[in-house]
Amino acid sequence: MPELRQMYMNDLRKVLKIIDSYDDDDAEAAEADYEESGFDHQYVLEGDDEKIIGVTGYREVEACDRSFWLSWTYVDRDHRGKGHGKKMVLELLEKLRAESGRKIFVKVSDYEDPEEGKIYERAFKMYESIGFEVEVTTNDFYDEDENQRIMGLGLQPPEEEADVVEEKPVIRFNGMHEIAETEGAYTFEWVVKEKAGLFGKRSFSVEDLRVGLNAVKNEGGRKIFLTFPSNLPLIHKPLQAAGFKFVGQLKDYYEQGVHEFHFTHDLINI
Repeated sequence: MPELRQMYMNDLRKVLKIIDSYDDDDAEAAEADYEESGFDHQYVLEGDDEKIIGVTGYREVEACDRSFWLSWTYVDRDHRGKGHGKKMVLELLEKLRAESGRKIFVKVSDYEDPEEGKIYERAFKMYESIGFEVEVTTNDFYDEDENQRIMGLGLQPPEEEADVVEEKPVIRFNGMHEIAETEGAYTFEWVVKEKAGLFGKRSFSVEDLRVGLNAVKNEGGRKIFLTFPSNLPLIHKPLQAAGFKFVGQLKDYYEQGVHEFHFTHDLINI
């Protein structure tokens, strides 16, 4: 009977080989992630012959209340169709529930390979069968005609609705970067300042956004994707004025009652 065990450094080469058989860009991104974040809460499914036949894991979301992302989850191609992927994820979810995890999210591409078809559809259907539900779909995220679907699953019994306090922090943009695993999709980096300064504005302005839009356009970017907590009332007016569109939310992402709002801007329009 295959068993889920902790992943170690000497498993990395075999794990990357499994991921690379699906997508070499994913394998490259996974290697960078393991090098940066290590192997805590990362697992492999080991067969009776001690061969690694699957990989999965989770990463805790920084500055959130017990929210997690499902990390690299793949089954060796020769062992597909035997329920190993579902077994891994179900066992992983039980570990999170035992540690009082509140919610977990997973990103799934709808990429259609010219020869193999929709290579991630099997995984998508498996997540659906476990209870994950699509909460946000961002079109043309990874590339033109390759969308991202973000699915969420609550890990604990529903809680009572929380009283959410609106906040008006001082938000400043401090950079931009192309999103990993995408072609021409960018995001802005932003920080919260303690003080606005004398006569200083509390939120970013439409002019700040337009500077960023033009900078990304000059870099050859296609689209910009931004996310913000749902309890920041000052962000909406400048985002709308600059042409950003609201595309959905991840419910209770930061904490109970505080969601993650997703916005996008298609640079073809500027």
